[in-house]
Amino acid sequence: MFDPASFVKEIGPQLKQKVGNERVLAAVSGGVDSTTAAVLAYNLLGNKVIPVLIDTGFLRKNEAEKIKAYLSNVLPNLIVVDERETFTSEIEGMEEAEAKRKKFRELFYSSISSLMRKFNAKYLMQGTIAADWVETQGGIKTQHNVLVQIGIDTEKEWGFTLIEPLADLYKNEVRELARYLKLPKEISERQPFPGPGLLVRTIGKLTREKLEVVREANDIVEKYLDPFNYSQYFAVSFKSDGNFVILDGIDAFLYKARATGVKGDVRAYGNIAKVECSDINAAKSFVDTLVKYDITHVLCSLDERSNGKYSIAIRAVITEDFMTADYARIPKEVLEKISSEILQKIPNVKEVLYDVTSKPPATIEFE
Repeated sequence: MFDPASFVKEIGPQLKQKVGNERVLAAVSGGVDSTTAAVLAYNLLGNKVIPVLIDTGFLRKNEAEKIKAYLSNVLPNLIVVDERETFTSEIEGMEEAEAKRKKFRELFYSSISSLMRKFNAKYLMQGTIAADWVETQGGIKTQHNVLVQIGIDTEKEWGFTLIEPLADLYKNEVRELARYLKLPKEISERQPFPGPGLLVRTIGKLTREKLEVVREANDIVEKYLDPFNYSQYFAVSFKSDGNFVILDGIDAFLYKARATGVKGDVRAYGNIAKVECSDINAAKSFVDTLVKYDITHVLCSLDERSNGKYSIAIRAVITEDFMTADYARIPKEVLEKISSEILQKIPNVKEVLYDVTSKPPATIEFE
């Protein structure tokens, strides 16, 4: 059983010995992993640690301002760097999931490298956890913060040495550590959020319009699902175009957009399918049948209208370690309220759907 006090007692001397009198740049995304790593380092090393939040343009609605306010007591020297236009313009128009993740990694660490030089820091602290490098080493998807585990020499590439104190911990253990370090509950219980942020929830070709659509939809989804304490929940956006097919007697709509899954412990990049479900609780039979084909995510239709060009999919899962997960059985009336508000408030959304695929065969994120 994980003991956060013992972990801190053990890691403290190791960090102090490694860092010495050098400065440490701590990359903070606002998620529980990176923020816990930064606060841990700040508590142990003091002002040698320079916490930095890069606003990539893929953060949630008003996120940079919220994070700075949440952390005012535990990371009072947090610096927010506005790189929204750089990241968005460089990735705009890119379509394939892995290509977008790798381009994000290139931009992120180029920005980090510049900040390292600016603050004369030798070490980069980041919140990589076990699930990140397991999925990257397994070829399921590229986690932007997994570097040394796949043979990338950070000193040669970018001129810094990496420190990852949480690399052997899983999400539930990181949350325990965050509570022990007295992080505000807005962080310790915060929804997991990928480093590339809404980039990997804007499925297919990145456009600014599609990015803003998912930012607004995600804000609505979180508002309604926050009280339920599901392990993770969010919205994704993609173009609504595709074709109807019949597979083993099931009428399904296959979108042109594709999404990442995992089959046999290896990465699959397949179709997103929509079916008509009278009850999301009984949707398992659809999934079991359809994933035999080139399908990684199965979605139930919630509501739609005749106009609009984007689909919004709601994803909510329950999991202990994020290596496997089951989709959450959200009450029907809650899903109806979410879908109604999304269609009412966001122009160009044609339909709202709910993802009923577990992990495996789907990944939790779509890309």
